[in-house]
Amino acid sequence: MKNIYIRIFSALLLSMTILGCDKTDGALYSGESNKLSFLSPTINLNMETGTLLVPITRTSSNGDFSAPVSLAVSNEKDLDYLDVFKVDGDVNFKNGEAKAFVSIKYGNTGNINPSGFVTTLSGSDVIAKVAFPLQLKISKENLSATTMPTVNVLASSEVEFDKESNTGKLNSKDGWFGDEFDVDIQQAKNGSQIYKLIKPFGYSNISFMVDADGETVVCPNQVIDTHPDYGPVSITSVKGKKSGKRIVLDVGSYSVSAGSFGGGVEIIDLP
Repeated sequence: MKNIYIRIFSALLLSMTILGCDKTDGALYSGESNKLSFLSPTINLNMETGTLLVPITRTSSNGDFSAPVSLAVSNEKDLDYLDVFKVDGDVNFKNGEAKAFVSIKYGNTGNINPSGFVTTLSGSDVIAKVAFPLQLKISKENLSATTMPTVNVLASSEVEFDKESNTGKLNSKDGWFGDEFDVDIQQAKNGSQIYKLIKPFGYSNISFMVDADGETVVCPNQVIDTHPDYGPVSITSVKGKKSGKRIVLDVGSYSVSAGSFGGGVEIIDLP
């Protein structure tokens, strides 16, 4: 399941948005006026201000014009996204404008399950990001002849963790370290089950997420240590499960540039 999440998330992140190169200032075409179209089938937006702005155009620029645009999800399992993400009224064009923005407001995402979870290393810290795929739709009566009635919106956000750490346990007897010890653990500030382990092996922080089912753990490939001869060591092909406060990570491989040290098991007892 982890690999599916990462593939979906990575594929959407690599898609090109044309926001930066959009030069559409005039009407789309000279046919029927005040018909709408999106500029791109896909757009990636960072969640920073509580509002997502998606560009939309109309077929004329004369007069004020308003029209509704609906928000949807492509997967039924994500229907609860619509409790958090909402279109903020009709899209409004002022006289002389052929381009406007659909405004999507969002609240706390801590109680919904992201469809994507990825991590990157920044110095010794881990940066965790989550993604929520959405879809905006133009109704048939307002659609222009350019026939781009929908846009897939990937809303992504960097996870903010509590600054205070709580003490948990890491059993690495059958894992990388070969011992059991205390470890500082931080949880996502919004209350979601995303956790950060503070330098569990003395080199870098690592992060993982518990899925909405309360059992499946998503743990992307990430650097956990550095080897004196082979450099950075990464955990890869990790399968995780949660039971109570215990997280079991079945590590497929402790990988370095020269190869692998094989697999192992890391057991984490949350605070």
